Amino acid sequence: MHVAVAWYQAGRGNRVGCERQLEKAARRLGPFAPEHRAVDVASILEQVETAKEIVAAQSIELPPPRL
Repeated sequence: MHVAVAWYQAGRGNRVGCERQLEKAARRLGPFAPEHRAVDVASILEQVETAKEIVAAQSIELPPPRL
């Protein structure tokens, strides 16, 4: 949920909201890595970390998420 909301906030131009949602996503998904119920959580966390780096560089132009 937080991952989707982070990308939504980025699309709306809300850097602070995006940043907060990325932090929540990493914190809540971390315990389920690398895989949970056939979901590649590690891949999602990699995308979240990449997005956090982009936001930290003062941009909110996030690449489309990979499922």
